[in-house]
Amino acid sequence: MRLINFQVGGANRLGILTERGIVDVAACPHGAEVPVTMMEAIHMGRERAVALLSGVEKDATDWLPEDTITYAPAVDDPEKILCIGTNYRDHIAEAHPDFIYPPIPNVFAKFRNTLAPHRGVVIRNRSSQKHDYEAEIAVIIGKTASDISREDALDYVFGYTLANDVSARDLQKAASQWTPGKSCDTFCPLGPCILTADCISHDAMHITGYKNGELRQSGYSRDMIFDIPEIVSFLSRCCTLQPGDVILTGTPSGVVFGKPKEQQDWLVAGDIISVHVDEIGTLTVTMADR
Repeated sequence: MRLINFQVGGANRLGILTERGIVDVAACPHGAEVPVTMMEAIHMGRERAVALLSGVEKDATDWLPEDTITYAPAVDDPEKILCIGTNYRDHIAEAHPDFIYPPIPNVFAKFRNTLAPHRGVVIRNRSSQKHDYEAEIAVIIGKTASDISREDALDYVFGYTLANDVSARDLQKAASQWTPGKSCDTFCPLGPCILTADCISHDAMHITGYKNGELRQSGYSRDMIFDIPEIVSFLSRCCTLQPGDVILTGTPSGVVFGKPKEQQDWLVAGDIISVHVDEIGTLTVTMADR
């Protein structure tokens, strides 16, 4: 099932993305137990949410055209946004050639101020001259996870969405910690939908990234150094994961930072950046100046 977060009258609503259009769950006849926001669905747990929403989808008689809605970030109120850096070998080779492969995932964080929606804008930070894109698969946690095993990790995944780990490289590289260059406003677009985890295998996704329609990045989830079950398990041993937490899983090669200096075409206002996985769709944002 593909679930979307969209806005009606300034409030976020839960939608079901179907071949006929979008089912506005709150506008359909439904029982009191049916979730009508994305966060309600996530906190309910994947199996229960899918079961209830499947009934709503089956009985739907009205569908909104996808091109008429205003998207919200696929997850709008996560407690944590945790990110895995240097998780594809080809990206390490292009951008961090002296990097020593870590025995554990390389973790950093973004915050809720970074969230942005599909078809939204990413605001360039005035302190940076080197804005970059990073196409990523994002994991959405569906139930509280603390000290769980790799073998059990996927039971705690609600679904998957797409992310763009927008990065201000000069701020990122100014200190040993990456947070200044990763946590600027709007630097974490999420969308267009959440594909529930029962619909796809964690190691079967092909992710691509585009700048102004030009293919820049291509990678497969099976090629991650630390795969999704290992990432979820590891993070749960560091801190308790909560429903709605978002985990960015790393980016393949093709970022601007990895190019020779004379070919580095940093993002400017008007650039259109897209991230695509066939089963999830395409997340597209436009760069803008404040």
